[in-house]
Amino acid sequence: MCDADGRPLPGNVGKGADGDLHRGDGGAGAVSAQLELDWHGGRPAARLRRRWPGVDALPWGSLAAAPIDDALAAAARASWTDGAFSEYASAAAFSALTQALLEAGAPVDLTAMAADFVVDELVHVELAARVAAELGGAAPYQVDLERLAPVTAPGLPAIERAAELALRISCVGEALSVPVLAGSTRAAAHPLTRAVLARIVRDERPHADLGWLVLDWCGDRVDRARLGGVAARALASYAPLWQDGAGGDAPAAHRGLAGWMTADGLRRTLRRAVAVDVVAPLAARGIVVAPRDEVPAAS
Repeated sequence: MCDADGRPLPGNVGKGADGDLHRGDGGAGAVSAQLELDWHGGRPAARLRRRWPGVDALPWGSLAAAPIDDALAAAARASWTDGAFSEYASAAAFSALTQALLEAGAPVDLTAMAADFVVDELVHVELAARVAAELGGAAPYQVDLERLAPVTAPGLPAIERAAELALRISCVGEALSVPVLAGSTRAAAHPLTRAVLARIVRDERPHADLGWLVLDWCGDRVDRARLGGVAARALASYAPLWQDGAGGDAPAAHRGLAGWMTADGLRRTLRRAVAVDVVAPLAARGIVVAPRDEVPAAS
């Protein structure tokens, strides 16, 4: 997704559940440490490349060779480091959804679709991390990986957990992320950042569709009124991103290098996505999001 200044956090808004990226910010028992990503190589890497080809064909090296001033590189490094973690958290989110679907006895192919998206997100982790590396390496970033996956209220049946996670992760998070990523791709002026964002947004579109498939499978076996409240809380947690006065524009050179939308463009994109891509399809399924200040109408 993105921060309030229009910087893209590639992937979906639902990473870490309802916009909380779980950076280890002092909760009970929290243990934070610098984000570190590793690569095994050998057979695991070869298998990943066979099933998710094309990564090595991107114009790697072109960003590292570009003349970039220190301030611009530092801002872009911070954004892409945040993006790498956002994608990592999304992998954990789809893993949690996959587990709930398995426990609910969901159709095998539907469950496999969710499981497949875990690997999509890990590929996006690699993409974002490699962009950060070309800019000089990861920025300082404290996280608590043990508090990464989204959770639901204890005692819910598996089908209710699956519906809630699908709604939060896909119907809200991914549905908001896709149009922002598309806008970020259009804003990107450098060939590498544009190619990476285009690859991510291509993968993310089916991630949003998954939530609707899960809700349609659940049908009337879940509490739609409860899910309406879940959706309202999820949207409220992202409201600062589309509210007036949320952030300002980075310099044009920064936006073009990193693929950042303007603040106004981000707000307009999100407001439309909330109304058209989230609230309307939820209402069509009998899941009503109560009107509130955080939920914009289409404009």
